[in-house]
Amino acid sequence: MKRRALLSTVACSALGLAAGCLTDSNESVETPTNPQTTTATTDSTADSTTETNTSDPEADPGVGLSVVNEDDEPHTLSVRVTDGDETHFDGSLDVGAGPGYGRNVANDLVGDGSYRVVAELDTGATLDYEWTVTNEARRLELVVTSDADLEARQRVTPVLDDADLPYTVPGAKDIFAPPGATIRNRSDADARLTVAIDHDGSRVFERTFDAATDHEVSTPPLVASHGSYEVVVETEDGRTATHVWDIPEKWGWPTLAVLVAADGSLRVGSGWPKTASVHVENESEAERDLTLTLAVSDGADADSDGVGGTSSGDAVVSETTRTVPPGESTVGFGVPIGDVYELTIETATASETVAYAACYCWNTNTTVTLSGSSGGDAGDEGGNGDGGDSGLSVKSFQYVCE
Repeated sequence: MKRRALLSTVACSALGLAAGCLTDSNESVETPTNPQTTTATTDSTADSTTETNTSDPEADPGVGLSVVNEDDEPHTLSVRVTDGDETHFDGSLDVGAGPGYGRNVANDLVGDGSYRVVAELDTGATLDYEWTVTNEARRLELVVTSDADLEARQRVTPVLDDADLPYTVPGAKDIFAPPGATIRNRSDADARLTVAIDHDGSRVFERTFDAATDHEVSTPPLVASHGSYEVVVETEDGRTATHVWDIPEKWGWPTLAVLVAADGSLRVGSGWPKTASVHVENESEAERDLTLTLAVSDGADADSDGVGGTSSGDAVVSETTRTVPPGESTVGFGVPIGDVYELTIETATASETVAYAACYCWNTNTTVTLSGSSGGDAGDEGGNGDGGDSGLSVKSFQYVCE
């Protein structure tokens, strides 16, 4: 990350900004509710409405309405909430560019019951949704999707009566913000999922959830201690996905993300799918071909779809090849689910591999420099950030919210 971008992140975190915080790259910085600071670590191996990141299920327990923008452009939308002849809300809202940022519209807007929500986006997309408020489903999010459409998403917070939660590991340090699990279903069919968490071979949590297509399930905190946990998610038809949920002491804002993707695949990880990017400085006067390969390291997560469960070898989850022009540019690549990956940067004559964290509040900034010389030997195996005479140099560091 450029120094200016890092300082910007620190400022936003320290002030606890209500609005989303962006770096000067094309990737948004995920800012949790009330973060304390943002810390960078060098990768040695390589109105009544407010804008906020809405990822914290404990941020507001009331019955309310919010707007979330998953598009990278700002939008305006009109919203009307009615109950028969009574109008509870009628107004126009501006929401800043996402992805992942939103605007709280109103708290304690309605009581238990059914309501009609009609919304229209500035793109012409419309939504007509019946909102049913129950004891567990008390918030509604109007989501501007990445393709500028509108979706309704009810946030469900189930009551867990397990007195042993959140699970505590004896002798381990406490997590600053103990994480729960969030379950999203982006397919066109409702699902029923069982989520289980093991620690040192013992099961510490198991619960079955209904994952409706228009609901997002956010549990209370499940674990309270730093450590390594094994997560197993299983569908009613027997499909499974696993995730080694490592929560190192530097990571104070972890999350557990369970996703039924649009194609029906099951994924579990430490953050949501996104488009990440590397900064490229092409010092030559010619265009250069660059390939970015994102892979799960040996023994880490990869499911039967190559996205998230246990694998016995490196599993490639994303591969992107671009021709970069002279000067500065960015190259984006897909991250199918949050995790700590290996990112390999390759030219025609050299390659380097660095550890790449792509989790909620634990991310990586990578700068690729292509020198005027494209010849020579490839960089050292394992990617130590020094490509020698190969014409390729990679510098990478990770940063976290604490």
